[in-house]
This record gives sequence, structure tokens and C-alpha cells, in this order.
Amino acid sequence: MTTTEQPGRDPAATDHRGLGVLDHQDCLRRIASTPIGRIAFHDAGETVILPVNHVVDGGSIAFRARWDSSLASAVNQTSVAFEVDEFDALEGTGWSVLVKGVASTVYDEETSQRFEELLGDQWDEQPEGTFWTSIRPDEISGREMRVSRRECGCC
Repeated sequence: MTTTEQPGRDPAATDHRGLGVLDHQDCLRRIASTPIGRIAFHDAGETVILPVNHVVDGGSIAFRARWDSSLASAVNQTSVAFEVDEFDALEGTGWSVLVKGVASTVYDEETSQRFEELLGDQWDEQPEGTFWTSIRPDEISGREMRVSRRECGCC
């Protein structure tokens, strides 16, 4: 990681490719700001990546799954990866956050209710046959393209 200075900008950490490195709190904020993420897990020897609606609760990420889905059987107490990102093709800016951790089924009713409240009105009520899964992050990392095409003068 290096620090670079750009005119009119605060010094910021960058990776070896020049992408901005997001700190832990900024990663969590961006995950919370994006309603759909992708969960990656292993099922029957294959890697599967599925979109999920999610919430951020403290430092954990939670999402619903159906009891009869491959996701339900694959994520309980197993290592998973979770990603959210955003990209503006016109400006040439964007960011990506990756979470690696362990997923566990949430059995506590109070915790499940808190997740429902955090999810808000994306669903009228919890669909029948679903449950919450929570990811306990072991690692969270994020990168962003900090210079737009307008700022670099190329467009």
C-alpha cells in the first residue's frame, strides 16, 4: 500500500495498481448502501455465486435464504465470500467491497426480527420457508477508482 497526493485531494492509501484502498468503516457503509450483493459458496464441489438482498448489522452481513435452496445447505458454518460493487461507466468511477468469512444460520428470533427491520420495506413480510443467515467477517477489503474521466481530462 502506498500514499499518493493529488492536487485538491487529501493523501489517500492506494494499492499497487493505483486503486484507492477503502478503510473498514467505509467498506461497511458501502455494503449497507447497496441493496443487492452476491454470495459465493461451494455446493457439491462447485463454486456458486448468487445475488441476495442483505443488511449490515454492526460488523456482520445478513441475508435471507429458503430452507429448500442449495444456499441453505451450503452456507451453515462454512467459509463464504460476499461482494458488492458499483460502477459508473460514463464517469469511469466505481468501487468494490469483498468480505470473506463464515456463514451461520440465525436461530434467534430477536436477531431475525432486527434483520427484518433493517431490511425495511423491500419485502412486505418474511416469505414463508425462509430464514436469516449471518456472515461473521474474517476479512473485509475494498477498492475504488478515485479519479473520474473529467478529473483526468481525458473526456
